[in-house]
Amino acid sequence: MVSYFTVDASGEGTNYQKEISNMMHGFGDNPNPNAATVVLVENIVLQQLRMMLQEASNNAIKRGAKSISNCDIIYLMRKNPVKLKRLYDYQIKLDRIDKNRQSAPSITTETILPGIILEDDKDPTIKKKRTHIYVIEEMDETDEVKQIKFDRIEYLRKVRAAKITEAMSFEKYEAYHKARCTSFRSGYGLSKGFVKLEKWVNPTKELKINQNALEVLCFLAYETVADIVDAVFLIRQDGKKKYGDPFSKFEGGHFCNPQSLNNAVYIKTGYEGVPAITVAEVREVLRRYYTPTVGLRGQFYRSMSLDLPSRYIAI
Repeated sequence: MVSYFTVDASGEGTNYQKEISNMMHGFGDNPNPNAATVVLVENIVLQQLRMMLQEASNNAIKRGAKSISNCDIIYLMRKNPVKLKRLYDYQIKLDRIDKNRQSAPSITTETILPGIILEDDKDPTIKKKRTHIYVIEEMDETDEVKQIKFDRIEYLRKVRAAKITEAMSFEKYEAYHKARCTSFRSGYGLSKGFVKLEKWVNPTKELKINQNALEVLCFLAYETVADIVDAVFLIRQDGKKKYGDPFSKFEGGHFCNPQSLNNAVYIKTGYEGVPAITVAEVREVLRRYYTPTVGLRGQFYRSMSLDLPSRYIAI
């Protein structure tokens, strides 16, 4: 079989540069991110997703399945209960949105896609058969995921967003809100949400991926971009250290201090003075991530040994 990684990284013209640019803006980068940095982040995300699919495909083959399902990808996340909890909560929010959409009398499948029968409409039991929540609960035999009540990284992202929008004009806030709503879905349609994502990661259709698996990939791709941006801010914080002054890195500027929310300045009024994330900073993130001795004190430490075949930033 031809190696999956011989496929052109462009995915036959499909790219997510605009979406990733908006995501980086939403996570706190400059409203006009560096173009070269966006391309680099896109390549990192694409490579990470294809590595996940390759490993998930091997797991699917071992259990005799014909396609990659969400359980094959969630299985890769089994050693990171925090990300499992985040996916768990994400699924609960999606279910609530779907429930509200179905209960709304003016929004129906017939009015949005007349004459088209969706896969979920053909068999209503398909959607409930193996949801992310069910798979996570099945794997969480010790209730470790359920016992997580506070997600520190997710909370700090919200604090950063709140600080960014404190002194924004309405026009800037509207643009920032749109950036925060950007994801790896193709759109808000019921049946075409992951068409672009599948074409991007699987352009030759060599792998069979079901809809639930694509939804988990969408979540992990989003988390990969977020983790890279978070790590860049930590690197900038480390760069402000001065010898002999342990509090020097907490002096205003371009970070969100996890120890003191009073110092979570991060940004000056209306994004003035905030430099765009550079290629060198993203490469430094990768260097620290792939160096276990540095990772021991860093954000990406996962108690990983040197002999593991692959590493994923998002998990």
